Amino acid sequence: MGKLRRVTAAWVLALALAVILVPGSRAAGGGIYFTAANDQLLDLNGETMPFLSNGMLYVPNTVFQGTDLGVSFARNYGMHLALLYTSQTDLRFDLENQSARDKQGNEYDTYAIERGDCVFFPLDVVCRHFGLDWSFTQTAKAPLIRITNAGAVLNTEDFTAAAATQMENYYNAYQRQLEEQAGTAPPGQPDPPPPVQTGEGQQVRLLIAGRDAGDTKAALALLAEAQVQATFLLAPEELEDGDLVRGIAAGGHALALLADGGTEREVEAAVRRGRESVWEAGCLWLELVWYEGESDVSGLLEEMGCVRVQAELDQRSPGLGSASRARRAADAIVRWREDAAVFLGDDGKCLGGLAALLRELAEAGCAMGPWRV
Repeated sequence: MGKLRRVTAAWVLALALAVILVPGSRAAGGGIYFTAANDQLLDLNGETMPFLSNGMLYVPNTVFQGTDLGVSFARNYGMHLALLYTSQTDLRFDLENQSARDKQGNEYDTYAIERGDCVFFPLDVVCRHFGLDWSFTQTAKAPLIRITNAGAVLNTEDFTAAAATQMENYYNAYQRQLEEQAGTAPPGQPDPPPPVQTGEGQQVRLLIAGRDAGDTKAALALLAEAQVQATFLLAPEELEDGDLVRGIAAGGHALALLADGGTEREVEAAVRRGRESVWEAGCLWLELVWYEGESDVSGLLEEMGCVRVQAELDQRSPGLGSASRARRAADAIVRWREDAAVFLGDDGKCLGGLAALLRELAEAGCAMGPWRV
């Protein structure tokens, strides 16, 4: 049934394209598409609008974020990689070389397209790989692209009828937005570029040791709420948690190997093990290493292409167990007056005061972010 649905959708799309390409014809919607994931109608947004390229329909990564399709999205900016994955399989898109493969190394004759902060994926290829269905339905305002799995309650006809009012509201709001944008610049002139963020203020790089997956996820939630990225230090066994690694990367955080000690040979083995784990998890390349031990590993890390992470300020004692301790830590950081990497200690011991620390540093004008190579 799924194969028949996809084939039918492809024929409908082909017919729609034929209408669009007939000289003098005008397709309803003028290049506007509604998108839906199961029984959820997604926002109508020009930056995430699906489009056609070389006869293929491309949909944005937002289709797989916050929806119940069962496929997740992650991105590695440094390596120009985008990943769609489930617990069983994945598709890995090289944005720079315009190629794709899966975790078994099989290559695919397709690629993803990067536009601004959004990545667009070839819809039919993705659906076939992950066992999803999709349909293309012409509505009164614009075509509807709907992607479904076994969790969809309504069939496409019933969903289209149920969402008709919502689609009309989205469409009218989108048209008003286009009219407002058109009125902000003289005719024929491009819109002015967005203002550049200067990043003024003291630069603070937050380091957090990920000792427990549950605590790490709780820390990630607090950072996401404050719109702050940090650097998470994970031991080799924690790096084997693919979901955790992908969650850290998807949030824009940096990832480092946590080596509490050990000989040079043990550190080398830990780096190799960590690299294998994070590459398997999401095509990520491990470069950062936090090392606390008696051995001189500087030459080894340089030879392996690693960067040693170190902190100018160590706040592990007394820690961030409360808001009052967080205020004292913030005062110490601000009094430092220079850019600094700050080690906050274990994630579980940070949770009590992490939100307060982020708030205090933001109010002091500090620019917080992860360690970047």
